[in-house]
Amino acid sequence: MNKIFAFDYMLSLFEQWYKEEGKESMNFQNCSKLSVLKLLFLTAAPKREGARDLLDVFNNFHALPYGPVESDIYNAIQDNRLPSYIVTERSIIKKENVILPYRIEDYTQVKDAVNTLKEKNEHLILLNAFSLVEITHKWESWRQSITFARLMEMSSYKMTIESIRNDRNKYFE
Repeated sequence: MNKIFAFDYMLSLFEQWYKEEGKESMNFQNCSKLSVLKLLFLTAAPKREGARDLLDVFNNFHALPYGPVESDIYNAIQDNRLPSYIVTERSIIKKENVILPYRIEDYTQVKDAVNTLKEKNEHLILLNAFSLVEITHKWESWRQSITFARLMEMSSYKMTIESIRNDRNKYFE
């Protein structure tokens, strides 16, 4: 599974979810890069013990001061390599007349993960970036990695897939 395409599809699912929850009174375009990077972490992480997750695809999370960031996706956003969206600090803009370079049917695992996240907290999509940061800061896997980064006088430190999967503090609210 191509992680950039998987994230692009995930953004379309976030946009749909946002419309469902926001009842058209809010605009997905007003979401931020920080918000969708936190939502990506919460979508990729396991929701239930032993359940499938997306950490084999999104496997490059780093602990940064504002929470976990998938570095490959961050770089794709910065380099404008997403097929359907332009993601900036303050907005998400859907590109016009895009022919998807992937088949949505190949990414049902992404849809399942987003739906499972919705079950955990259906209003999560409407939270602002800093509320999402607060949620990710409760995760022990992030706290251990950021503590180590600070100890080593580094700005970030790679989070292991194992630490995210085994995290006792799986918060989604």
